[in-house]
Amino acid sequence: MEYKNPHIPENINTSKEHPLKDFSILLIGSIVLLLIGTVTLAFGGGWLASKIPFSAEIKIANMYDLSDDTDDDSAPELTAYLQSLTDKISEAQKLPDGMKVTAHYLDDNTVNAFATIGGHIFMYRGLLEKLPNENTLVTLLSHEIAHVKYRHPIKSLGSGIIVSIGIAALTGGTDSNIMGETGMLTVLKFGRDMEQQSDEAAAQTLYALYGHLNGGAELFEIFHNMREEMGAGESYEMFSTHPLDEDRIENFSTIAKIEGWEEIGELTPLPDFYRSALKSRDRAHQKLSAGTK
Repeated sequence: MEYKNPHIPENINTSKEHPLKDFSILLIGSIVLLLIGTVTLAFGGGWLASKIPFSAEIKIANMYDLSDDTDDDSAPELTAYLQSLTDKISEAQKLPDGMKVTAHYLDDNTVNAFATIGGHIFMYRGLLEKLPNENTLVTLLSHEIAHVKYRHPIKSLGSGIIVSIGIAALTGGTDSNIMGETGMLTVLKFGRDMEQQSDEAAAQTLYALYGHLNGGAELFEIFHNMREEMGAGESYEMFSTHPLDEDRIENFSTIAKIEGWEEIGELTPLPDFYRSALKSRDRAHQKLSAGTK
């Protein structure tokens, strides 16, 4: 058999497509794979973290001085009132045995509240000042306590740690301080499903304690009005970690109609010392700030 050396056509290994098109396909494919990997890691990390016993979660929280910047000691009457409502709400929500929620007060203008690991919830003065009655305050506390009940903080932390490890492995990072500073535990992000679950638990708790939902939706009206005053519109829902304010307000009415619950009822006023405690703390804070200039 006679051997022949065949002629190899030129550019046989070159794509007929434009190089930029090939690059775009590879880039988009890489981004899609990265997104799928990140979501998978986040979901897996959250699921694994949810299996951690709450007693172990408390030990993790105790590694950090989460109450270092609180004003619990300087506002004892207010803190005691927040804790008494927290205990009442915890009983209404039927928290599991061993799950204790501790309320903290923060003397700061920030209009916010948050829950973190180990059963700690934090209330800022800026938000407490805007609450018109106890029903709205109970809605706020119930929402944050529900985050603890459903283990949202530890799930969020677990997702963040696993994703951080994955990114470090991908980029060759060597930072071993995965847990970060205490701040990581106080800015945990909850997804829309978690927020909706906590909103529904807040509505159920409000009805269990007062027999109606009046004052509940007003909590989200406060956030909505504040955003309008600041000229800061909401993000599109698909890019937001929270449901839209209008949807959260409407959801209270929807729940009431589905359950056959009253939306109108007598509102419980806040105790007399509530406003004075916030104002006295505010004046003391202003004097301290003026003295340090």
